[in-house]
Amino acid sequence: MNKISISGIKKLRDLTGAGFLDCKEALENSGLDIDKAIEFLRKRGVSIAQEKKNRTASEGLIAISKDQSNKEASIIEINSETDFVARNKNFQNFVFNLSKINLDQKGNLDKLMKSKYNNEENVSDALTNLISKIGENLTIRRCKYINIDNGFIGTYVHNVEKDDMGKIGVLLSVKTDIDFSLINDFLKKMCMHIAATSPIAISSSNIDEDILKKEKEFQLEEIKKSGKDQAIQKKMFTGKMNKYFNEVVLLDQNFVMDDNIKISQFIEKNSKELNASIEIKKIIRFKVGEEI
Repeated sequence: MNKISISGIKKLRDLTGAGFLDCKEALENSGLDIDKAIEFLRKRGVSIAQEKKNRTASEGLIAISKDQSNKEASIIEINSETDFVARNKNFQNFVFNLSKINLDQKGNLDKLMKSKYNNEENVSDALTNLISKIGENLTIRRCKYINIDNGFIGTYVHNVEKDDMGKIGVLLSVKTDIDFSLINDFLKKMCMHIAATSPIAISSSNIDEDILKKEKEFQLEEIKKSGKDQAIQKKMFTGKMNKYFNEVVLLDQNFVMDDNIKISQFIEKNSKELNASIEIKKIIRFKVGEEI
């Protein structure tokens, strides 16, 4: 029987990224044939990934990519089981690379999974191999993309780990008639506000009908318990719904950097100072592990 050399193990590690002992075993089971050893490791990786796929993965990273014109951007959430793995260099490199692919594929998850990750494998295979290498379940949970022709996109990552990757990510598209350099500061402040307050809609008219219906039903049920007459209950309902809108609607929220003004007033103030039209078109906010 031919002896397994350190150089042979190193070559297989360089090609696959697998551990020393795994490479040694693969070479033993393949008669030192590198191609067969790679196939052995691939099959083992699929088996390990299948074993781990039902384990909860609620840690991980959010990553954002944006084009140079500031008119296209994408966001992706990739989960791991532990925060320890979220700080792992191999995991972070994978997230970084997928973020770039996500921008190219315009937030289409199916196309993303089938995209080329490197010269030898697609994203789906690369994910399987990384699960085998790291030893935790990893999932590509969600991704989105926005673009705008007559304006710009602002981005923000909170709790940054590395290179536009962190625990919260925000995309904001704004319709405007001025240069990006003039509105960039406004975009940054707005994105930071959205990261902190998590609005569910830009205006009250944009709130999902089912969400709004459930909130109204809840408030009416609570008000009925007060035993007040109908006229007072009506005023109570109006007050509670206004409070709800102030909490979840972007334009109705108090600005986190100046609690004395609403976001709608902050936008109006900047519009006058910059002598420009400013209209919020779309917001996207991802937080690692949140319910969706």
